[in-house]
Formats: sequence, C-alpha cells, structure tokens
Amino acid sequence: MKKKAPKKSPKKAIKKTSGKKSASSVGKCGKWKAIHDFMPPGPARLSVTGVCTFPTPGFKVTLKRHVPQGINPAILLLDKTVKRPTGIEPQIVTQVAVKFEARTNTRYTTVSILPDGVQIKVQNVH
Repeated sequence: MKKKAPKKSPKKAIKKTSGKKSASSVGKCGKWKAIHDFMPPGPARLSVTGVCTFPTPGFKVTLKRHVPQGINPAILLLDKTVKRPTGIEPQIVTQVAVKFEARTNTRYTTVSILPDGVQIKVQNVH
C-alpha cells in the first residue's frame, strides 16, 4: 500500500512593492490660502493657492474640482494631483506654486484639498 504524500498548504500571495512612493506622497504642501473676491467689476472669483516642496525639480501639481462634490454645498472639494518628472533630475529641493481659480457666486466657507484632507477657511473680499 502506498503512502499518500502530505497535502501542501496553499501559498499565500506575497505582495511586492517597488519601494517607490506615489507621486502625491513625495512632496509636502502648505501655505494654503483661499480667497473669494466679490469686488466689482464682477464676476466673483475664487482663488486657492499653496506651495509644494519636492526633492527634485520637474514635479507638476494641479488642483481640480472633485467629482462628485460632497453633500455640503458650502465646502468646495479639490483633488490635488502630482506628476513626477519624466527624466533624471538633480537632487535640489524645489518649491512649486499651486493655484486654482474659478468664477463662482457660490459662497463657500471652506475648501478641502484631497487626498491630504487639508481644510482651508475661505476669506471673502467685498
């Protein structure tokens, strides 16, 4: 009579990571300001600005309206996207200005930058 070989337990899949951080987690952003300008001659303009610091030149940062917006119409949700440089860059810490502008009469109280979760109080200028 032949002995049966013991059953092998199924191997768990090992998740490999390349060690690279996502582009949005590489830099640090701050000095955020949100200003809603109602001064004549209209139309009202909302401006959101900030500064991001990266380890090398060549990074590009954009802010776009989040789709869909949240349930609170007084909070503007913006998505921050970071694009990495495509070539080899020198190791020089670089600051990149970030800006979002929109014509709107909606009276926002807060701007939220995603995925960071930063909340910026809107300053109204009359």
